[in-house]
Amino acid sequence: MDISSLNIAPTRKPLIRLFAERAVERVEGLRIVDYCLCLSGGYVVVEGARGRAMGFAHIPHEDLHHVGEVKIPKLEEIPEFVIDINPLNRVLGVAMLNAVSQYHLNEVKPTSIDSYLNEEPICLIGNMYPLAERLRAQGRKVWVFERSPYLRMKAMSDVEEEILLPLCKTLVITGVTLLNFTLDRVLQLSSGLNILTGPTAGVHPDFVRGTKVHILASMKFNIEETIKHLKLGNYISLAIHKNLGISYAIDLRT
Repeated sequence: MDISSLNIAPTRKPLIRLFAERAVERVEGLRIVDYCLCLSGGYVVVEGARGRAMGFAHIPHEDLHHVGEVKIPKLEEIPEFVIDINPLNRVLGVAMLNAVSQYHLNEVKPTSIDSYLNEEPICLIGNMYPLAERLRAQGRKVWVFERSPYLRMKAMSDVEEEILLPLCKTLVITGVTLLNFTLDRVLQLSSGLNILTGPTAGVHPDFVRGTKVHILASMKFNIEETIKHLKLGNYISLAIHKNLGISYAIDLRT
């Protein structure tokens, strides 16, 4: 199924398409030197005059189907990849977006989102289980929402977001929302502090500014170690896999 001929009205354009259109303006001089759709996630490595950078995106297994052909990634086609009908093409699209982003991202300092987790309820959109358990152990008021029925340990489904997200003061939003077009609705429902986080959320701050995303938190990858990790079928967690790179948080309000 080809949706390239569809005319997406600007008022309905998904945020991920906006981010991709901004990124494609920065691909000149870059080329893809490696990519993989591994068991748990996809990655793309780009190379330019300043060296190499890696972008990653988790594979949403609950959304996979066989409609549409999986394509070879091309940087100039990032805007088309991120809204492709096939989820694996969207994985490659977000990985390309993140690779271009990481190439142009300045040096980052190791930082976490902890200093932003002040106002309650703290709502996790995506079951970030280590973070959720730590917050529960601290006696914090935390609500967790998870779209995948396979990952719903101690979490509600995403159905309850419609009634509870407007009550959340701090929202920690998984980068996987970039893959399934749910980021737009989450931000629409939110009146709190919005933190977009995770290894899939490696978008350049300049591509996100002007939206309701307030904090971007992801990882600057150690490319070789991360590739070895992914090729063994592993997933990536900022909380668990600290050896794979430098975790950072960037405040877009400043």
